[in-house]
Amino acid sequence: MAKQDRSYIGKGTIYLKALKAGIGLMPVGNCSALEISFEEDKKEQKDYTSVGGGNVNVVSRIDSVTGSMTALDLSADTMAPALRAAVKNEASGQVTDEVITATGNDGELLPFAYAPDHTQAITVKNAADDSGLTEGDDYTLTANGLLVVGAGAITASGVKVSYTKAPQEILEAMVSAGEEFCLFFDGMNEAQSGNPVSVTLHKVKFSPLQGLQLIGDEFAEVSMEFEVLRDSTKTGTGISQFMKVIQAL
Repeated sequence: MAKQDRSYIGKGTIYLKALKAGIGLMPVGNCSALEISFEEDKKEQKDYTSVGGGNVNVVSRIDSVTGSMTALDLSADTMAPALRAAVKNEASGQVTDEVITATGNDGELLPFAYAPDHTQAITVKNAADDSGLTEGDDYTLTANGLLVVGAGAITASGVKVSYTKAPQEILEAMVSAGEEFCLFFDGMNEAQSGNPVSVTLHKVKFSPLQGLQLIGDEFAEVSMEFEVLRDSTKTGTGISQFMKVIQAL
């Protein structure tokens, strides 16, 4: 009987579920890679009875199981596990008379508290007396705030700004201990007409990000590394406490 072709090209979506939160499996978004690695701990007993060398016995154990995924959708929810972060979604709304301190120096950046909606009006006043300030003469707008024009009327008293904040997500990094997640790969084998493939990693813990590309000419990506841990809740003969793989034939 001829052996069935089992060549593999994987495509699909990665989902994560925080094990201590009441939220189900949520999509990570577009990812270009998902890899699992196995580290071996090998004990060897050498043969010292002859000059030919070799081993008399060997014991091999799995020392650790690690993995990595490369995320192309850099949402706050995607990056949060590897940044030990808290995420908040901020709805659109009006911000009135937000006070921003200043020195009045030419070229000084005064960032807004929220990302503004530039399709709506932005007004700037002197914080001391509420007198109006003029764009171009006193300040110029940037993507996230304004730049002081030194010859203008902005002083050390600062400014008050009113604007509409755009819908946005806010990520506060390094505010929590590393959480444990279940990782599920809802995959397809492109080399086998899109046959279903699933991988369940029952418990994973992400390492902190090694880097975050913020300026560049290419699409940014984030490599997120994790360790696969033993899940003691998975019990039974032949039941793995680490990983399960299902492939349709």
